[in-house]
Amino acid sequence: MTKKLYRVCDVIRAMEEIAPAELAEQWDHVGLMIGDSSSEVTGIQLALDANSAAINAAVENKANMIITHHPLFFSPLHQIDYETPHGANIRKIIKNDITLFAAHTNLDKAKTGVNQALAQELGLVMPIILAGAEVGLCGSVGQNSMTLFGFADLVKEKLGASGVILNTDKDKEVSRIFVQGGAFDEESIPILKLYRVDVVVTGEMKHHHMLDLEDAGIAVIVAGHEVTERIVLPSLKDQLLRKLPKMPIYTFDGHKWS
Repeated sequence: MTKKLYRVCDVIRAMEEIAPAELAEQWDHVGLMIGDSSSEVTGIQLALDANSAAINAAVENKANMIITHHPLFFSPLHQIDYETPHGANIRKIIKNDITLFAAHTNLDKAKTGVNQALAQELGLVMPIILAGAEVGLCGSVGQNSMTLFGFADLVKEKLGASGVILNTDKDKEVSRIFVQGGAFDEESIPILKLYRVDVVVTGEMKHHHMLDLEDAGIAVIVAGHEVTERIVLPSLKDQLLRKLPKMPIYTFDGHKWS
């Protein structure tokens, strides 16, 4: 049986169905970063960042396309200095004829993206998008509430976080949970107050926003940028495999590939 030939344009089409580029914030840079849309794809490496370790994993797996969450390019390039880590990674990608594609805030907002994966991993039921909150999902821990400290322990365990930071030392019963992987968007704060959310789970949050939410009676659990986003990689792999059957796809969570 002849193996199906996939090209970069086929992978891009699949990614557009999963996380349409139109969902990305205006300041964001998503899509094809390096490469040629007509090139054949022998394998795909999924990673949060196009760092040296992820590129090495792609080379080891003979995957000539890397899909990252964080774009390699944010600001205009004025030089590519091979003696800098950034320049060395660009060189390594091009030298190994690897195509690079990024899905960032569009993957955050996608129905089956980062926040959905985070909500599912934490066992939240009935996740809904709060009206006016473009990024993030709200859900319940179930029929019975649980304590904040107990839920914080669950977050740490489920995400494999080295630790978590809370904005309060007072325990309380919590039920209504808002999750927002990666960096917290301060524009969500009025909506969280309006909907009387009990607790926010996020990757990172500025101190004054943590204080603001504490004053509003909303607890915050900060678990780390990476751990709240890498949870999407297995889900993204499954979604791509349904659209690109038999394509070799690997995930790299920053420490190991699978």
